[in-house]
Amino acid sequence: MTSKASIASARGRIFAIASMTWLEARRTRLPWLAGGAAAALLLASWFGSSLTIAEGVRAQTAFVAAGCRMVAIFIVCLHSVGSQVREAQDRGTELLLSLDLSRAQYLAGRAVGLMIVAAAVCAVFWLPVVIVAPGRAAIAWLASLILESWIVVAACLFSAVTMAGVLPAAAFALSLYVLARSIGAVVLIATASPFVTPGWSERMSGALAQSLSMLLPDLSRFTRVEWLVDAPPGVADLVAVAAQGLACIVLLLAAAAFDLYRKNT
Repeated sequence: MTSKASIASARGRIFAIASMTWLEARRTRLPWLAGGAAAALLLASWFGSSLTIAEGVRAQTAFVAAGCRMVAIFIVCLHSVGSQVREAQDRGTELLLSLDLSRAQYLAGRAVGLMIVAAAVCAVFWLPVVIVAPGRAAIAWLASLILESWIVVAACLFSAVTMAGVLPAAAFALSLYVLARSIGAVVLIATASPFVTPGWSERMSGALAQSLSMLLPDLSRFTRVEWLVDAPPGVADLVAVAAQGLACIVLLLAAAAFDLYRKNT
């Protein structure tokens, strides 16, 4: 009974922290910002498709999908970093940790709350996509975008716990995202040079790129425009994306928890 009561108490504390995080997002201008940006992208896609000579629907779908993914990730990153850093600067983190609340429970509550906010933001930016390209592929696109945004949330929590300011934390999280998004091209450039005899520097850069590719998820396989304009993803593609995403989220949150415990020992 004691273990069941302790588990229920831990769940209640995590839920309370997550609810506070969700309420904070609702009371800011985040819903209006996300809705306005999504509407602006939809209007811009309609205007751009009217200027194309051929393949207007395909061009519109590609524009709105790429734009919604980029803006959604940017908004999620800035909100997550800003929320966590602001709470730390206002001594809210110290106040919560001074209560009967473990650091793991606090971090889990913040992660759950920010991931719920990220999923809501992704759903708002999914609306222009499903208007332009309705169907099963749009649902897979949304699921992949939510998972991609959760990776960004985990990276933001790690950077915000490790770094003091909004700018360095956001820059680190966005840089990590861009690197993971382009790691396939980086590995290809570093290792595939048929016209140059590889020296020690080329071999070292190739080994470094391949090492990074094993640590980072290949985000170029996430939330692809081709799913909407060509063919929907298969089950194997979705399973691979989910496995990479969940592994990266667990790794980043574990690193954030380690740093949070280290700072408060």
